[in-house]
Amino acid sequence: VRELIEKGFMERALEELKFRAIFVLRLSDEVRKEFVGIARTKSPSAAFDLARIAAQVHGITGMEALAVAKATRWLAMIRRDHGGEIFEQVVA
Repeated sequence: VRELIEKGFMERALEELKFRAIFVLRLSDEVRKEFVGIARTKSPSAAFDLARIAAQVHGITGMEALAVAKATRWLAMIRRDHGGEIFEQVVA
């Protein structure tokens, strides 16, 4: 699997991931920091689960909570697939 990732077969394009993560990046600074922190430290699957709970804590419900959770997962995929330096540039 690692060889496939290194060859780019399983890696999503950075621009696609950034587009999919835009929902988190447009949140207010205080709320955004929490979701970015989740994506910074968790696997994509764990980021989705935790972000969905965090969204509800912040009063985000329904489809909006699902969108935030998915966007947080995409951010975690940026970190996983493209590295911490690129992740930090995206969330800056």
